[in-house]
Amino acid sequence: MITVLLVRHADIDLPPSSDDPPLNELGRRRAELLARTVAEAGVTAIVTSVFRRTKQTAQPLASRTQLQPVVAGPDLADRIRAGSLGDVVLVVGHTNTVPPLVQELGGTPSPIGEREFDNLFVVTVDAGGVRLKYGEREP
Repeated sequence: MITVLLVRHADIDLPPSSDDPPLNELGRRRAELLARTVAEAGVTAIVTSVFRRTKQTAQPLASRTQLQPVVAGPDLADRIRAGSLGDVVLVVGHTNTVPPLVQELGGTPSPIGEREFDNLFVVTVDAGGVRLKYGEREP
């Protein structure tokens, strides 16, 4: 059984000041909370995009687990299904990449709003999944 944990990157200032904004203070705290929340889940791989905000979101867990995050490629769903990333994969993506990947892996996608940084999707590959919330929601 393969389980995938999917999150949008943690909080950034809106509107973004650049194409590659860093996490803000709340985002750094949320990234730490994510690491504490999933640290005991047995994560075998961490996948990010090329953007700084996804890498910063993944960094606290990477430090705890000594896993080196990898950048997602176009074949990510196939790699997950094949088991080449292990049994428990954390994917840190974006509002436009997380819901389609949830669906591609057999879960029920939900749109992610521009100000939503607290979604944690848990998908058992080709067996459905659940959507959780973690951390405080920005007002």
